[in-house]
Amino acid sequence: MSGAAPSGQAAAPGGRTGPSPAGAGGGAPGLADAVRAEWAKLRTLRTTAVSLGLTALFAIGLSALACLLTASHGRQPRTPPTLSIIQGGWELGLLAIMVLGVMAVTNEFSSGLIVSTYLATPRRSRVLIAKVVVFTSVVLVTTEVVSFADFFVGHAIIAAYPSFPNVGISFPNVLRAVVGMGIYTTLLGLVGMGAGAVVKHTAGGIAACVGFIFILPGVLSALPASWSNPIGKYWPTEAGRQVVLLTHGPNSLSAWWGTAVLGAFVVALLLAAGYLMDRRDA
Repeated sequence: MSGAAPSGQAAAPGGRTGPSPAGAGGGAPGLADAVRAEWAKLRTLRTTAVSLGLTALFAIGLSALACLLTASHGRQPRTPPTLSIIQGGWELGLLAIMVLGVMAVTNEFSSGLIVSTYLATPRRSRVLIAKVVVFTSVVLVTTEVVSFADFFVGHAIIAAYPSFPNVGISFPNVLRAVVGMGIYTTLLGLVGMGAGAVVKHTAGGIAACVGFIFILPGVLSALPASWSNPIGKYWPTEAGRQVVLLTHGPNSLSAWWGTAVLGAFVVALLLAAGYLMDRRDA
């Protein structure tokens, strides 16, 4: 009598045995497997290194240049916005992270690799969760390091000009603003990821994010104050930006309430993206 195949293996033609496919006794891939797969994808995506490198270059390089030019010329407004000068290069850094968030999803759709991903992990929501976990971990750590490096470089440059007012990390709300820049940037990157999952197209996702983050707030500011103030107060990107500011106006939320508004928007966008991923063709 021929022996039974060992547990965890399937009988192959000719009496040979081999590993069982996922779901046929071996079980479907779990979240940890999906996270490892998404880490490999993000790590090998060329856009990842480019976007993170550009973020560091813009945030530190342009901010250092702005600090040098401003302090050396002795431009001293009534209330010197020293921290805003130090963080002046982050606008382009935000754009780079947003593009990375879009491409972390749309790269698979444009290349057709999303079909293989769905075959390996049939639960599509698990794919999106894994992407969010990996992206958030990488971007949050990177942007926090860059934010602190940017602050200390800018602070050191301005300190070389004693006549120009400076701020230290121990000043009220400065540490919160420096930490908050990494949080704010990561949340905007997740907005890009959600937009990419919804539209499934790189150019469309980037265009949607640029309009939402940069263009529509400008349009809102052109409206009468009776309209623009209440809308702008709760506009996700404007609300989230409060965490990087030292002071807040009467028509703005507090730092952490604003962050909560942006975070709630990100969660809603990702839930909508997951719903669409489950119900649309690859």
